[in-house]
Amino acid sequence: MTEEKTYIYGKHAVAEALKNTPKAIEKIFLDERFSDAEIKGLIQKSNILTAELKAGKISHEIYETAVHQGIVAVMSPKNVVRQYKEFIQSLDVTPDIALVLLNEIQDPQNVGAIIRSAAAFGIAGVLMPSRNQGLVTGAVAKTSVGMAFRIPVVEVGNVNTTLLNLKDKGFWIYGLDGESPTPITEEKFEAPTVFVLGNEAEGIRAKTLETCDIVLSIPTHPQCESLNAAASAAVALYTWSTLHPNAITPKK
Repeated sequence: MTEEKTYIYGKHAVAEALKNTPKAIEKIFLDERFSDAEIKGLIQKSNILTAELKAGKISHEIYETAVHQGIVAVMSPKNVVRQYKEFIQSLDVTPDIALVLLNEIQDPQNVGAIIRSAAAFGIAGVLMPSRNQGLVTGAVAKTSVGMAFRIPVVEVGNVNTTLLNLKDKGFWIYGLDGESPTPITEEKFEAPTVFVLGNEAEGIRAKTLETCDIVLSIPTHPQCESLNAAASAAVALYTWSTLHPNAITPKK
């Protein structure tokens, strides 16, 4: 799942990386007109190497087409993404805990939007398989508005093995599928919860769907065919959070 290096760009994404995972940042390129004092202070505090942001110094695609706002960071995703074994051992499993597992979601915009929704609605972590899955890239980080550095993003191996392990720890596994006759509004979510979100085109893999305890749909008006992966995730996670207000209450 991880790459050797990736570019993170935009003020919000880089600021969140500096605040939460500064050790993952190897270098930051700044436009000569960049003047954000808070971000400059964070860079200085973390003693991160800087260089001038200009053509030829970074990827042409990032320099010319990305909305980088005059700041681009080079980072190592392996220092951001957590490993499943370590993550699950440290997790306090209660009925107010929910996780999201992405089952081969490819579009980085969807991945980033789902991470942002997970952070908004008190989800404890976003799990991603190490193969056939969108990575934690600059586009993911920017779409998540930097939440990819605030909420745990967790690398897993085999999806079905991971789900079986989570079942052993008391989690109920919920798949989201528009064809299910069971609406999400009827579920009480009384146990620790995992939401499984499938590929944009193919949905959840058949074997993974069999592993789910319950498959839910989101009721929509018949004039709309279906919601995309990111919109479905936002609705599902909001629905769960209304039944678990403790999840979105700041800890004292």
